[in-house]
Amino acid sequence: MLLKKKIFLIIVFLAVSFKGQAQLEIDTHPLDITIASDKYVDYSDQLLLRIMTVSKINELEIINTNNKQSIKLKPLGASSLGFGFNYKWLGLGITFGLPATIEDEKKFGKTDRFDFQLNIYSKKFVIDAFVQHYKGFYVANADNLVNWNDVVFPQRPTMETFSVGVGWYYVFNHKKLSYKAAYVRNALQKKSAGSFLLGGFYSFDYGGFPSKDTSSFVPEYFPKEIQDSLVIDAYAARSVGISLGYTYTFVFLKNFFINLSLIPGIGTKNITVYRDDVKTNETSPVGRFNGRVALGYENKHFLLGITSNGVTGNMEFKNYEIKPTTSNLKVFVAKRFNLKKKK
Repeated sequence: MLLKKKIFLIIVFLAVSFKGQAQLEIDTHPLDITIASDKYVDYSDQLLLRIMTVSKINELEIINTNNKQSIKLKPLGASSLGFGFNYKWLGLGITFGLPATIEDEKKFGKTDRFDFQLNIYSKKFVIDAFVQHYKGFYVANADNLVNWNDVVFPQRPTMETFSVGVGWYYVFNHKKLSYKAAYVRNALQKKSAGSFLLGGFYSFDYGGFPSKDTSSFVPEYFPKEIQDSLVIDAYAARSVGISLGYTYTFVFLKNFFINLSLIPGIGTKNITVYRDDVKTNETSPVGRFNGRVALGYENKHFLLGITSNGVTGNMEFKNYEIKPTTSNLKVFVAKRFNLKKKK
């Protein structure tokens, strides 16, 4: 147990040291030895090595439900290269952010980011936890709000978002469906199978500007009617709820598979919104949607895989909808190595 704590502390230290240029994933459950069945087989006793690329999206949309006007704010896009391994109960992946081009920084602005993610996959449970901080955004739909023809997007360099949360799911049909086979790849799904998922979530979300900054999400040089229509300067919300969904892995042509997971959730939130220096607090229902997709190919020598995971929240406040969205796309090539001595 002490060894596991040391490994975890080292990983957190690395994530902080790289200041957001690294993404870390851990897949660990020391007592989880997946039982092989006629549907899937366990390969956790083999060393799995992989190289990968990761692309991430983190955006915020604010909608005025009265007139359907909305503003979409995005950070400068980031892609990463990395490597990882899985062996028995431990898995680790680390990626390093690629530097942005001068042209992209001029067009979209600069973004500072810190992104730490923890994923735990056992045969019965899936747990996702994250801490994210982004600073520096641009208005992605400026041409829908004003007559904007400049190649340089309107920028909000001091805008910040901060999110921390955890989600967990129980896999009911774990005797026939292996979630690890789709998203970790230290197991192999031999035949198609599906399962209902039941779990919960908790999250804290913030979007706004430093206290000394009086900016709002809408640039000050936009028409006044746009600023008055989307007059939200900052928000902070805590959400908690339950999720019920379904996942299915379809195996075809023997070596190929595709997994689709749709997991809607509903709960309650407490939100504080700042508008023209007026602070308003409200408690009301909240919606959440988590979607996952995994595609894969496998033969004796190597594995190919694509996985995507996206979470969208829908927080209503008076005549506004506040919708933070995070997602990532991972493409990887991997190979298993049998470390057992041959008899």
